[in-house]
Amino acid sequence: MRYAAWIVAMVAMAGMIATGTMAATSQTVTIPAGEVATGRCVSVHDGDTLTLLVETPDGKRQVKIRMDGIDAPEIGQPAGKQSREALAEMVFGKQCSVESRGTDKYGRTIGRVSVDDADVNAAMLDAGMAWHYQKYDHRADMAAREAAARQAGIGIWGDPSPVPPWDWRKFSAEQRREVSE
Repeated sequence: MRYAAWIVAMVAMAGMIATGTMAATSQTVTIPAGEVATGRCVSVHDGDTLTLLVETPDGKRQVKIRMDGIDAPEIGQPAGKQSREALAEMVFGKQCSVESRGTDKYGRTIGRVSVDDADVNAAMLDAGMAWHYQKYDHRADMAAREAAARQAGIGIWGDPSPVPPWDWRKFSAEQRREVSE
């Protein structure tokens, strides 16, 4: 029985590869700084990280994108799942463009993501689903977008004392439980 299930899974994956709904390899590539790439969003990890399937000279490859200028709640953090869902609604299954700013220490392409010429990074701030990551980004327009969402009390700003993800990542498991309750 296990063998039959394995064959069914392999046939399904082969069909996905043939139709372009799944990369033929899990090899990820990065986009050099200053370049723009276009691909279909095949995965949303959290509110500031997604994966695109792009065409390269070597075939279709995945590019993991860390969105530039924003930092969204972690999945286990309050509003983390809502932030991921908001990003997924904006990008999942859609043709996206990314303008690369370079690569981070985890090998992800850092970039500005757009769908139909709409700036998704800015849209996440407008929806109150991310912080402006001022440690790495100093654009006044992004700071103003976060401030407007805060003022309106939308998204993460509906919480009276939201914890920034850069602080959340430093917390111990016990501290995280206390904040989540």
